[in-house]
Amino acid sequence: MSYLPERTYLNDWMSVQNIIDFFGDFYADFSKAKAYDMLQRLHINPNRRIKTLSKGTKEKVQLILVMSREAQLYILDEPIGGVDPAARDYILDTIISNYSKDATLLISTHLISDIEKILDGVIFINMGNIVLTASVDKIREKENKSVDEFFREVFRC
Repeated sequence: MSYLPERTYLNDWMSVQNIIDFFGDFYADFSKAKAYDMLQRLHINPNRRIKTLSKGTKEKVQLILVMSREAQLYILDEPIGGVDPAARDYILDTIISNYSKDATLLISTHLISDIEKILDGVIFINMGNIVLTASVDKIREKENKSVDEFFREVFRC
């Protein structure tokens, strides 16, 4: 399992390279090559210390760490919550193109409209209770609405 928490857990005194080395030593399924490839594509200098990175860049580094593993289950808690709208598509593309194809990807978010295009199925949870489990296609067919529109209808106060 590879987990991306909503809050950062990176040690500020470490460099990005230190963290990649740590993950490489700790997780047998971690690919340093994959991590460095994503860093390069995002123009993140591996020699920079975490404390010098912006909040958005720290979140991107965390995502890189999580997606560089060959896990069977990826759990991402609000992966685009603290990221500016311009970077959201890149982050979603990073998620989709870097998880193991025979793995399960679970994303917890309230930003339905931003991720709807990558969803196969949804689970609506309210106060710890499952309200709905359905495929995206069934919601669109049965309700004649987008998942975001249906989500807003179900949770309207």
